[in-house]
Amino acid sequence: MDKSVLCREPGPGGVRYRMLDTLRQYGLERLRRTVGEEEAVRRRQRDRMLRRVEDCERGWFGPGQPETVARLRADRDNLRAALDFSLSTPGEERAGLRLAGTLWFYWHACGAPREGLYWLDRALAASPEPTRERARGLWVAGLLAAATQDFPRGHRQATDALALARALGDTAEAAHAEYVIGVIRLFGDDLPGALRHFETTVARGPVPGQHLSLVGLDQVELACALGFLGEADRAVEVCEQALRLCERHGEQWVRSYVLRILALAHTVRRDWPRAERHAREALRLKHAVHDIIGIALTLDLLASIAGERGAHQHAALLMGGADRVWADIDTGRWGAHTLNSVRRDSEERACGALGRDAFERAHRRGGGLGLAELVGQALQEPARPRPGDSPAPHDDTTVRLTRRESEVARLVAEGLANQQIADRLVIARRTAEGHVERILSKLGFSNRSQIAAWVTARR
Repeated sequence: MDKSVLCREPGPGGVRYRMLDTLRQYGLERLRRTVGEEEAVRRRQRDRMLRRVEDCERGWFGPGQPETVARLRADRDNLRAALDFSLSTPGEERAGLRLAGTLWFYWHACGAPREGLYWLDRALAASPEPTRERARGLWVAGLLAAATQDFPRGHRQATDALALARALGDTAEAAHAEYVIGVIRLFGDDLPGALRHFETTVARGPVPGQHLSLVGLDQVELACALGFLGEADRAVEVCEQALRLCERHGEQWVRSYVLRILALAHTVRRDWPRAERHAREALRLKHAVHDIIGIALTLDLLASIAGERGAHQHAALLMGGADRVWADIDTGRWGAHTLNSVRRDSEERACGALGRDAFERAHRRGGGLGLAELVGQALQEPARPRPGDSPAPHDDTTVRLTRRESEVARLVAEGLANQQIADRLVIARRTAEGHVERILSKLGFSNRSQIAAWVTARR
């Protein structure tokens, strides 16, 4: 470091070191002087990245997801180098497919579906053998293809993955492929078919080896189908079951989708304050992991809620921001009738209240915001209540939590379960449970997600 051979930078998970491009190139030239040495070093680097990614996947359904995302984003060039080496070196293709498939949660949850699809296309073409890695690569590619406009291709690849997984006797990869098939039905407007599909998978329960994120997402999509079909009470019941799963593991990403569907269910009930609280908390969690698709979906929902509550200027701004976010995914919102009809209804309502010129100005303002600014606007702008709206179940001017209760409330907002809170504060689990119950009672809430939204709002 004193000689500037290495540069030291603080980074996610600790200090990171890098070399200047000229020094790295010099090092590569030295490696190439010995036959096979560069390949051996690149293989070791690839294996190291594969171990890191597999560790991240194992821990993904749990606390620390934003930190995991930050570490992987910091390692993007290392991951690209590992993938490129694997897919351009004879005999290493299967390892490349394994790496690309294991990163499914990063490609899908963290705003990189197009890059993921690029690597998976290369990996599947380079490794056509009927292996477990190929079964996984097919359903991941199908999911990412569907997320980036191509439903027919997504369905075809997921169906191929299901057939291969069943032929291999791999029940976990078969269950993962079934999830993709179901979600394509859901957003392809086959709501009755999607409902039957997810009723079956949720009733079956998890299979050995199935990733808990996809177990939770099965429940999310079942609740989503119920919400779209107007069955709000059943949707809420399924969401509460999914929230319990997330809370036991301190999980946040799937939880964000559960909260979004709870918001959807409360829009069906026309309980706009509660719907808005859940949707805002969902957006906060999605922004923490850079879930672009989830952010776009939630902004659409918040815009609709704002319009229903009479905050038409705010609704127009959120629509402008949502349209800009969707532009990176699919401006047609995958052609889904349900999503597009909600968007059209929101625009007609706002235009009718504001006039076309005022709507366009607010829409342009929203479209010009950066992602962080846009999310900040969505989380902080109060929607003007309409006559007949039920009041919020708490009053921030009168509620007083003790110091310990405030600590517990903050940990609940981080997604920690009661045992994790007890461990963090070095108290008994029953003591932690008692604090949570008193917080719920003081605030007039019925579940932990409301505590999390309250903490976020006070911040």
